[in-house]
Amino acid sequence: MRLKIVLECNSGDVLTYNYNFYLYKAIIRAMHKTGKLVRNRYHGMNYFTFSQLYFDQYGIAADGIQNFGNSVIWYVSSPRVYFLENLLRGLKRAGCLSLGKVRMPIEDIEVLGDPDIGEVMEFSCMSPITITSCPNLVEERPRYGRIEDYDFTEKLRLDLINKFYRIYDSLPVDENLEFEFNQRYIENKRRVSRLVEFNGIKILGYMIPFLVKGNPELIRLGYQLGFGNRNNCGFGMVKVWYPPVGKQARLENDLTETSAI
Repeated sequence: MRLKIVLECNSGDVLTYNYNFYLYKAIIRAMHKTGKLVRNRYHGMNYFTFSQLYFDQYGIAADGIQNFGNSVIWYVSSPRVYFLENLLRGLKRAGCLSLGKVRMPIEDIEVLGDPDIGEVMEFSCMSPITITSCPNLVEERPRYGRIEDYDFTEKLRLDLINKFYRIYDSLPVDENLEFEFNQRYIENKRRVSRLVEFNGIKILGYMIPFLVKGNPELIRLGYQLGFGNRNNCGFGMVKVWYPPVGKQARLENDLTETSAI
């Protein structure tokens, strides 16, 4: 399940490029507004992910992203329904989100159900997928996986199995999972990598559609919680991807992919 959050944003406002930390803090503050009992319940729990911001129209300014539309859309996803229920309450109480100096009132929040998940699914990224040898950001400098690494997809599989165990306190009956990144997309795009700064730390990720085959329970968890590491920092969120067919469909798909930044 996920929330679709519509934010009012004045045309001409400039938002910082590296807004992930502001969005993360907005979630934490919203959860705090739901009361002491809920805050204690979620202490140490970070089972959520969120998307990049989606603009109707935007431009690139010297110091950030300049909005030319009337609203900005943001998505938050989690396998924990009660987390999203309390986040919804907290956001409504907050009434707005602040990204640095830009204050954006919350216009609407919609609850979205999960799509049907089968043994074969194709997804596109709503936020970059990252794999690191040091996922907890401790003192050791992390080494970020490259998409061309031989074990990149294997690390994605093992990460999902680990998440499954942490959430359900058991291992999945079927641990099979295969990933195939869209090579045509990679060849046609000038850049598929993203370098995001989160609270002073630079994180490398990738925005590439991919096919995944295997256990639907693991695939569903990836859809709900995100693929790869640093999900609660705004990494690994996906949506069902429908490959474009024909010139108009390709145009619509390109607009969808580039409207998030």
